[in-house]
Amino acid sequence: MNCPVCKAASLGEITLVHGLPARQCATCAGILLSSNAYMGWLRAKGDDLPEKPVSRPMNPSWDADLLKICPDCGRLMRRFKIFADVEYYLDRCSHCNGIWFDHREWEALAERNLHDNLHEFFTRPWQEGLRAGEAKTRMEAIYLLKFGASDYEKIKDIRAWLQSHPQRNMLLAFLQAEDPYEL
Repeated sequence: MNCPVCKAASLGEITLVHGLPARQCATCAGILLSSNAYMGWLRAKGDDLPEKPVSRPMNPSWDADLLKICPDCGRLMRRFKIFADVEYYLDRCSHCNGIWFDHREWEALAERNLHDNLHEFFTRPWQEGLRAGEAKTRMEAIYLLKFGASDYEKIKDIRAWLQSHPQRNMLLAFLQAEDPYEL
C-alpha cells in the first residue's frame, strides 16, 4: 500500500484519537482513514461535540490539485470541497469510501471539533449547501458592484420590510406601475 501523494512511501499504523485507527505516510504525513473505522468510532464515542469558533484562520498550504489513487483499492479518489469560504478539499474513494487527509487537514478539522462531522461533508445536502452559499456570495458581489454600498444596504432593508408586510403584493404593484395613480 503506497501513499497517494509520495507514491513510494508505505503507510504505517497510527491512532488519530482514542479508538480511531488510521494509516499515515512517514514522508508527507498524509493520513488514510477507513470509512468503516470512522463510522465505528463515531458510533462508539457518543455525543457530537459542538463546533468551536476558529482560533486561527484555516490557511491550507498543501497542493490540492493532485489527483490521488486510493491506497486500499487502487481507484481514483474524488475531491470534495468542505468549506465555502476556504479552498479546502478532502479526497474520498467512491469505491471503498476511504478518506485521504493531506498534511494537517485532520488537525484543522479536529481544532474546530468538525472531525466528528466528517461523514456529513460527502453528502448531497452538504455539497448543495456549499454551492448555494458560493452562488449567494457571487450575487452579493454583483449587487454591491451595480448598486454601490449605500444603495445596496437600503434596498436590502426595503426588501426585508416588504417580505414580511401583509400588503406586500399591493406595495410591489405600486412600485412597478409606470403611473400608480392611473386607472
